[in-house]
Amino acid sequence: MVNVTATKIRDNTRSASSGVGRPYSGYLISFPTVGRGMVIFRDPSGHRMVTTPVRRVLSEFGAADIYVETENSVYRLRFRSAPVVEAAASSTVKSG
Repeated sequence: MVNVTATKIRDNTRSASSGVGRPYSGYLISFPTVGRGMVIFRDPSGHRMVTTPVRRVLSEFGAADIYVETENSVYRLRFRSAPVVEAAASSTVKSG
């Protein structure tokens, strides 16, 4: 899991652009995969944001942000910390 902030930067639907610019903070369970919905578990409420299937993932080498296009929207993902699993592993190694 990775601590992430997703910001909707474009709404591809024909209806009014709702939620554009609103950040969603939480934990990304797995890297966005084409054909599958992206899931972000929001903290501390425990709610989750589930998107429509991902069409493509765009990033630049070394960039802190990635862009995810779904069937209905485009999101900018900004990673805020190291993966939780790696952080837990490094804290147990230091105990020796």
